[in-house]
Amino acid sequence: MKISANKFVTIFLMCFLILTIFVNLSYGQEENYPRGAQYFLGTNDQLLIKVNIWGFVAKPGQYLVPSDTDLISLISFAGGPIEGAKLSKIKIIRSTQQKDKKQNVITVNVKKFADKGDAAIIPRIKPGDTIIISGTKWYHFSKLLTFVRDVAWVVQVYFMIQYYATRN
Repeated sequence: MKISANKFVTIFLMCFLILTIFVNLSYGQEENYPRGAQYFLGTNDQLLIKVNIWGFVAKPGQYLVPSDTDLISLISFAGGPIEGAKLSKIKIIRSTQQKDKKQNVITVNVKKFADKGDAAIIPRIKPGDTIIISGTKWYHFSKLLTFVRDVAWVVQVYFMIQYYATRN
């Protein structure tokens, strides 16, 4: 059985093409295969970055914000600080590209900015940043007092019931 040169070349190219497709498909399934970057664009093709804000703001969560956003703007996007927010010690946890490296923690005194208006102390937000706004000591103390008040009320009701039950 004789195969013509054209048929042989066609069969060879088809086998080569199929083999190449399967190799590329299996290569794309590996975890180490580099992924394409994901970009988020806002209005006017403005680059948006993902950041997280936790704690004492009106609307904590994950936000897509313009890449030139500073800390004050991000807090404003989240509805602003709520009562009891400790603005003198806001933490920014900045992720690093290397998996085995520790993340950087930056502490910012926004109260100082509010008092003096020095914009130089307010950093720009970077992709993947997590901003944590904790509560003041007074806020936590007042929450403790509220809890103690509620427990005292329950105890008082219990003793009143005991008193009236044993009064006869």
